[in-house]
Amino acid sequence: MVTQPLLADRGGVMATAEGPLLPRRRLGAELRRLRDTRTLEQVADDTLISTSKLSRLENGQGVPQPRDIRDLISYYEVDAPTADRLRKWMSTGRRQAWWKEYSEVISQPFDAYLDFESGASVIRAYAQSVIPGLLQTPEYAAHILRAIPPKKASGHIAQLVEIRTRRQEILLASDSPTRLITVIDEAALRRIIGSEEETWRQLDRLKQLADTRRVTIQVLPFEAGAHAGLMGMFTIFQFADEIDRDIVSVETHSGDRYLEEESSVLEYLRLFDSVSHTAMDPSDSQAFLTKIMSNLAPPKDKR
Repeated sequence: MVTQPLLADRGGVMATAEGPLLPRRRLGAELRRLRDTRTLEQVADDTLISTSKLSRLENGQGVPQPRDIRDLISYYEVDAPTADRLRKWMSTGRRQAWWKEYSEVISQPFDAYLDFESGASVIRAYAQSVIPGLLQTPEYAAHILRAIPPKKASGHIAQLVEIRTRRQEILLASDSPTRLITVIDEAALRRIIGSEEETWRQLDRLKQLADTRRVTIQVLPFEAGAHAGLMGMFTIFQFADEIDRDIVSVETHSGDRYLEEESSVLEYLRLFDSVSHTAMDPSDSQAFLTKIMSNLAPPKDKR
């Protein structure tokens, strides 16, 4: 079993990097399996747990209560290993995610995104217009957040930048279970965000991250012409636990759209495989980043 990295929150309490959504979904999937051919109404009558609460539990919604899980373990007469799994998922599904301290600036779709990201074993991301959030420098992130509507207060921007920084720290931690594989379109690398010096620092950060074992970066150059990824940016979250379904996040102007159907996930995996094969390999991508940086004004301390 992979050990999840720990974070010290502002109150000194240790919390795992993985959020509560995936454990709740695992718990729900197992409860649906155990119910088998019984109806929700039948289980509700036998256990005195309301049908609405049973439905929420099976759909991974809400905070699971110890008494309900205890009663269902008894009712379904599950074996010891299964009971242990249910209790573990109930316990981890009750904790608060580290990003809850930023609840003022986190929307529900972004909350779900962070949950999927925190539990993924592999993240595959295609970036078309901007560098992925997990790879952004704080100054680059601040410029992006100021430009994208709706308009945000400076304090909110600072919090959102801090969230991106913490996400990157978690990804790069020595005990992180996650690997990021990303294909970045040349357009995102050529676009000057902020000043040339700030853009140079962002590209330099990409080179540093590409040297780590957690991150693989490929550049999709203009010379590739028409390619499969022209329709837009997307991220695929893949999970190590067999009970978890892989998920695709497709970016739109109205927010992220999540796809969980197996056929949709397979379609995007094939799409990512196509853009990855069209892109430069990681070594050539590093050299290409260096080439772009040579045409930018570097920070004064690098001259």
